[in-house]
Amino acid sequence: MKLSTRRSRRALAAALLATALPLVAVGPAHASTTESGCTVSPLTPVYTYINPAGDKVIRYNLTVTCDADRTVEIEQRVYEADIADADDLIVSFDRSRYFGATSTVTMWLEYALPDTEAGQEEMYQRVSFRVESGGVASPWTAWEDSSQQQFSN
Repeated sequence: MKLSTRRSRRALAAALLATALPLVAVGPAHASTTESGCTVSPLTPVYTYINPAGDKVIRYNLTVTCDADRTVEIEQRVYEADIADADDLIVSFDRSRYFGATSTVTMWLEYALPDTEAGQEEMYQRVSFRVESGGVASPWTAWEDSSQQQFSN
């Protein structure tokens, strides 16, 4: 009886592993854009905590690397993805940061998970930026999207 149970568990574990491996292998890479000495990478949203109102709070991280003496101005937009309709804009946030020396930082926006539909919310962020150096500003970059992440309310 113990041998049969052990074999069943091993077979189930092998089946689950075989199912999960293709998903791991084809996971999306994080996108990034480089312009005028700065690189911005919007990362996949992550759950952080539950606020006092009882809402899940999601963090939208982005990594920013800039050469010395540059100011990066970033437009960050958070969306909930919809299949049938246009994606829902949840929040917009603009910011800038001066880099006196070449470095990499992680910047983030935390925002309560919206309740836009029955079932899971598919969240992602979209980022565009421009760089100013020596009084000259670059053009705004094309929008770069993070990977989507599903969260339940």
